[in-house]
Amino acid sequence: MKTVAGRWSLGRATMLGAGVAAICAAGLPALAQESSPDVTTMPIGTVFRWLNFLLVFGTIAYAIAKSGAPYFRGRAKAISNAIAEANQARAAAERELREAAEKLGSLDRAMAEERRAAERDSAAERERIRALTQSDIEKIAQAARAEIAAAERAGHQELRALAAKLATDRAAALIREQMNAAAEAALFDSFVDELAKAAS
Repeated sequence: MKTVAGRWSLGRATMLGAGVAAICAAGLPALAQESSPDVTTMPIGTVFRWLNFLLVFGTIAYAIAKSGAPYFRGRAKAISNAIAEANQARAAAERELREAAEKLGSLDRAMAEERRAAERDSAAERERIRALTQSDIEKIAQAARAEIAAAERAGHQELRALAAKLATDRAAALIREQMNAAAEAALFDSFVDELAKAAS
């Protein structure tokens, strides 16, 4: 289509140039007259001015059609390529933006999950520490009860020992008070009789 349009422009310019040449050739005898009035004021002058304008305009149009069309096609292609690249860059940027939004969403979800896991771990740790503390309290209480019981037993034993010593001392004092020479002799005789019975 573009090639046909370029050929049509070239053919038209050629026909236009041929027409201008024919008109110029027809008007030359009129210009050759020496006694003729000013040509610019005559109708033929107007025609020549229009022909001159058309010739200059045709030459400029031919030059633009010849070199301008490829330039403009190249520019249009470059602009089209730039638009396509911009669309691709925009699509890539939108894709990256979606990926970043998805990553941000997954990061928010991961942070929320980590927060929930940390809260669960913290609650479990608090419960474990509470259980350990309760266990330690119970062990300390048992140890204290055992120490108190041991101290009570030791106190009872010490009290018994003290009571036994006091009783022994009191008995010894009573025996000393009641013991005289006759009692000692009777006690000795009793002891000897017991030994004799045991020997036989």
